[in-house]
Amino acid sequence: MSYELRVGVPADSEGMFETQVDAFGIAEDSIRWERARASCFDHPDEYIVMADEAGRVVGLVHIGDQWIQVGRCAVLKGDVGHVSICSELQGLGLGTRMMRRTVEYLGESGYHLSRLGGLMHFYSRFGYEPLPRRFVEIDLQSVHGGARQIPAAEVYPEPEGFPGTVRPYDEARDFAARVRLRYDFDHGRSGAQQVSLDAEPPASPAPSDPDAMRWVYERDGETLGYLFAVESPLEARGDETVFSIAEFAYNQAHPDAAGALMRTLLARIARHERARVTSRLPFDQALVEALQLSGVSLVLSERHQAVAGNMILVVDLAGTLRQVAPELSDRLADSLVADWQGAIEIAIPQRGACPGGDPTAVTAGGALPGEACRLTIAGGEVAVDEGAGPADLALRMTQAQFVKALFGIAALTELAPARTMALTLTQRGLLDALFPRTQAGSGPWG
Repeated sequence: MSYELRVGVPADSEGMFETQVDAFGIAEDSIRWERARASCFDHPDEYIVMADEAGRVVGLVHIGDQWIQVGRCAVLKGDVGHVSICSELQGLGLGTRMMRRTVEYLGESGYHLSRLGGLMHFYSRFGYEPLPRRFVEIDLQSVHGGARQIPAAEVYPEPEGFPGTVRPYDEARDFAARVRLRYDFDHGRSGAQQVSLDAEPPASPAPSDPDAMRWVYERDGETLGYLFAVESPLEARGDETVFSIAEFAYNQAHPDAAGALMRTLLARIARHERARVTSRLPFDQALVEALQLSGVSLVLSERHQAVAGNMILVVDLAGTLRQVAPELSDRLADSLVADWQGAIEIAIPQRGACPGGDPTAVTAGGALPGEACRLTIAGGEVAVDEGAGPADLALRMTQAQFVKALFGIAALTELAPARTMALTLTQRGLLDALFPRTQAGSGPWG
């Protein structure tokens, strides 16, 4: 039997949906079932499908496009998921074949990075490596107050004393302010999804719903923040109730907006005996301080997984650096080493390395070779050269180390490749200028 691998078309939707339900054993009418059906029927072109000689879909993989900011620039990430082979054909190597074609497709289609979540010993054979995930979480449990146990409902009553007011979101009235707040909050934030002011208002705005967890904060007639949250039963562990913050932004000149909105959410859900709020908010110190000053306790969690979890693939190293070269030039111009000239070699020797010596792992680097290029700097401009040549600095990095430096999750000088080098003060200043730690966004890359 031969199989064809191609981009999905509307005629594939039913087969795609059935294959995904079969492969994952998804219960009918469940939340996952509804989401899978909507995705397969609404966006079949976001899938690569495997079809047999009769045209029957027997496998699929979803690729979601997302532009992630690096300062004023952005790189294209392909988010790979829903890797499915129908149950009767599992174990025959079709999943491996489909994933190899997926990686080829990413390279052919102009993607810079790719992310997925799954078993690391399987996906490492296609070049993916572990990358941490970040969460900002609030656990609404009772608080120890000396000898007294203070219940969550008492810790988080209806907010009072803020200079503005919180009211339900009204799409017709608030859409433009929401777009502007989101833009101002995340524009230029490395690691965040690319934002724009060009969003079109809906033709039929949804009416205000006082029961929905969708609020705005107003002060003196100006909208200064908004928060959207939903209950997330798929995230719950045991008997807890989990709520996810789907959207949040505020005017950072008015930290009371962040505090009032978050306190409103916590007051609404504090009646649940075991409740937790999870979010992919940025690790932003101004936000942390605004919430803490408003009486909100939170945890910034960075999860490093070694068996199953978040993984990253640098599809095109030179293309990624070329995409962000204008931002790197701006950073250099604003630094104390703006007149530095020379070349920095950045190399990823191999792509794909399974941690822990898993005996089921395929040899690392089997899917994609390593890649190297040079950042050449002259006259204050950063350019990318893929040819061989002299370099004043040579950095050998894993994909995870490169992505951490790219999005400002960590400064390059914090990472092992730079820490093990005897850098001069000028070289250290140069690397800190080009790849600093930032108040990075957290959701799109993890």
